[in-house]
Amino acid sequence: MSSLTPLTSVLGKTRAKHLLKRATYCVTKSRLEEFSAYTVDQAVAKLLEPNVKKLSQPINYETGNPWIENDPILGVVDPSFSAQKLIEGTYAWWLDEAKNDKSLRSRMTYFLFSFLSIDTVSLRGKRGFFYDYLRLLEMYTLGSFKDLMFQVSINNLMLSYLDNGFNTAVNPNENYAREVLELFTIGKGPSTGVGDYTHYTEEDIVQAARLLTGWRIGKDRVTNHGGDNGGIPTGYPLVNRHDFGEKVFSERFGNRVISAYDSSNKTESQKIERMKTELVEFFDMIFDQEATAKYVCRRMYRYFVSANITKEVENDIIAPLSDTFRINYSFEEIIIQLLKSEHFYDEDDHVRGDEIIGGMIKSPLELMLQTLTITNYPVPDAIEESKNHYLFFYRREMVRDFLELSGQKPFDPPSVAGFPAIYEAPLYDKFWFNPATIISRYNLGALLLNKNATKVDFKVTTFVEKNVSVPFSVDVLITELIELFFSKPVSEERTMYFSNEILLDNGTLTPSMWTNEWSNYRSTGNNIGTEAALVPLFKALIWSQEFQTN
Repeated sequence: MSSLTPLTSVLGKTRAKHLLKRATYCVTKSRLEEFSAYTVDQAVAKLLEPNVKKLSQPINYETGNPWIENDPILGVVDPSFSAQKLIEGTYAWWLDEAKNDKSLRSRMTYFLFSFLSIDTVSLRGKRGFFYDYLRLLEMYTLGSFKDLMFQVSINNLMLSYLDNGFNTAVNPNENYAREVLELFTIGKGPSTGVGDYTHYTEEDIVQAARLLTGWRIGKDRVTNHGGDNGGIPTGYPLVNRHDFGEKVFSERFGNRVISAYDSSNKTESQKIERMKTELVEFFDMIFDQEATAKYVCRRMYRYFVSANITKEVENDIIAPLSDTFRINYSFEEIIIQLLKSEHFYDEDDHVRGDEIIGGMIKSPLELMLQTLTITNYPVPDAIEESKNHYLFFYRREMVRDFLELSGQKPFDPPSVAGFPAIYEAPLYDKFWFNPATIISRYNLGALLLNKNATKVDFKVTTFVEKNVSVPFSVDVLITELIELFFSKPVSEERTMYFSNEILLDNGTLTPSMWTNEWSNYRSTGNNIGTEAALVPLFKALIWSQEFQTN
């Protein structure tokens, strides 16, 4: 029986790896050892600790100045402006910060992005809007989803992306209203008739679009109507473009009425407050529905646990999780409940660890960032090696030559629904693995070893020396690398494959020859022989089916 009952035992190695790989991008040997000794309460508390960023914002690698805002450490914002370089710089900045983030915030930020999707083409020529959106999502990773939806609705990038910045009383635009209901909150549900989708109707979209009229894009980034949102710029209201009339929603929302407002003889401030109040009432109405909580919890379950939501999971996991969520719509409450549960660690049935651990195909983003952290890959420093960091390593190699070719340019999904692997049944995460993406996924190891491209001279020998206790022993070397790289133990047959067929090259080397080769490296510093054996092993570990899954 599926259960949200908290796990009571110490995590141990396999469960610690599972938690870190599913809840963060930062998976290192030292963290695995640390978390292995924790109880689930201690481990989750550690993941909730605040994250301190290395850099507050991206910098222009050509000048060293910050791209977005004046900064007491980084200096005065760069007066020059290249929209393309700024977007690419923001990609690199976020990826590098996510790589180093020991909390669950970056992983939660991307969860929120995965279904509150935008693209970076919108407002590309304006400085900072993409950066503002990422900051907004991060701010609410452990906060109220209802509050976040208010903020997203007046965010400049979203106002542009789904056209609500052009939605007026005399010329209503239904794009954003439709996606709020269909994708962002309650979900469509099965069609029950013409214009009726179980959870809402076409007429509800019409009424929602009227309610959302009057908000405009603040292209100078100086307006803020978001209240306590950390000072993140928002759009602004134009009261003469808003429809203050009565909005009547369907029986799907209990025939809820948002009353008409007599705006005559009212000040502009009063009218603005009424526009905000209508937004609040609108999201109160949506979040009052049980279906909204269940929709969000299913999205979270498929992102962190499994694409397979059986009837048992729906009844025993989704339903009680959604009950928790409806108390105050807090992401923190449900992610804690989920990550602490026996079910998350596949400990709630008679065959433990057979379904969930190692049961999801890694997204390209997970594959890339977790490979970088597991190997302690020496990414060029953002300040000292700025051009290599931004231009060569992240922009060209990681984004262009890996993520894009693997089907996940991280912040430019193919549609407002996001990436198909996040939402499209029945394949879900299996979308990541297809004829168009398989080669680039398998080539990640080779890419990271190409110092001419990455500007990093990564040596597998050095990595092994730092991470394997007895590297001259074939058995210890293979056992410890498998334990570090893979989510759960493998068969003896697979262990022998990596040992005999890959490292020892089907008899070209013997265990004693490997020991001698390692001794030669230690005494002379010459790593030619060790690299010749270890590079194929490194590539094989990365392209293995065990490493391609979490």
